[in-house]
Amino acid sequence: MIRISSIQLFSLILAFEVGSTTLFALGIGAKQDAWIVILLAFLVGLCLLVVYTQIAKYYPNKNFAEILNDALGSKVAKPLLFLFALYFLSVATHNFYEFGALINMTALPRTPLLVILYLFIFVVIYILSLGFEVLARTAEILVPYLLLFLIATYIIMVLSGNFDLGHLLPVLGDGIKPLLREVHTVIAFPFGEMVLFLMFWHYVREQQAIRKVAVLSVSVSTLLLITSLIVIISVLGPELAANTEIPLLETLISVNIANIITNLDSIGVFIIFIGGFFKTALHFFGSCLAIKWILQVKNHTWIVSLLGLLLPLISVLRFNGLDDQRWKGLEGVIYSILLFSFLPVLLLLLIIIKRKISSKGD
Repeated sequence: MIRISSIQLFSLILAFEVGSTTLFALGIGAKQDAWIVILLAFLVGLCLLVVYTQIAKYYPNKNFAEILNDALGSKVAKPLLFLFALYFLSVATHNFYEFGALINMTALPRTPLLVILYLFIFVVIYILSLGFEVLARTAEILVPYLLLFLIATYIIMVLSGNFDLGHLLPVLGDGIKPLLREVHTVIAFPFGEMVLFLMFWHYVREQQAIRKVAVLSVSVSTLLLITSLIVIISVLGPELAANTEIPLLETLISVNIANIITNLDSIGVFIIFIGGFFKTALHFFGSCLAIKWILQVKNHTWIVSLLGLLLPLISVLRFNGLDDQRWKGLEGVIYSILLFSFLPVLLLLLIIIKRKISSKGD
């Protein structure tokens, strides 16, 4: 069986969690206190992560279908797995369309969106057909560059002359209500999305290290997200950050150091590409794995190829533009993520109860 190392798991989670989230001002409805929203959401996300990793601890080397079968029985497990497949596919189309639209807007304005999406999905199909280990190796190679670009971006923006920490004041100037209104959105995106990794824990070579690696990776991701948000607000101000479609890109465009360091939007495009790739590929593969387990087939290649070729069409038919995609995300996707991210809590409770009953019977 394919196995991935702890460093590869760390890279996958980091790429997945950071994804395209650094491009946007998460929790900006709380204005200058948006970074506190991320911190609160992170604490809830850590609790969820403990649940996800505890399930893996109870069932080392077991895939999610086997866990559901053991805990709930096949009559409940298969329909639930099918719902997870639909959910992962829904989020995949959401991320996929967003990636294509952002690339279309920033880098390839004259290229038809469908062409961009098909070029992108061909790469995804090729890598996934080679196996999950190849995707993990790809993350291991690309994540250091992603971190380098992000850190370099933060340093350049701090030195640009537009950086003003005064935009972060006053702390809790509007009270705690704006934080509470925003926190559920950030719990869902990106922390609740970690429910996807229930599909991949069985691929990890060092099963006992899963929780340690996952917590470390999510913590580093959170630090990057908070840093990104502080930089964006400090450069643009909370009002402009809230009303800009891609705040990080707008921030990069505004950078001008001695007329030498300018036009840094290409860095933003690189971040969009890396983030969009792993967000889409992992959600898409999670959906394909669920379908594979439901159908009880050995090879997932034909599922990846068939569903992959349909994904651009599904995405284009589902969304009428980036504004429509964002609206549907806020109205529907956020709540579906919250629903599926908290379902494993009930699953873990059932597993614990079942084990206690079983131990008493022995």
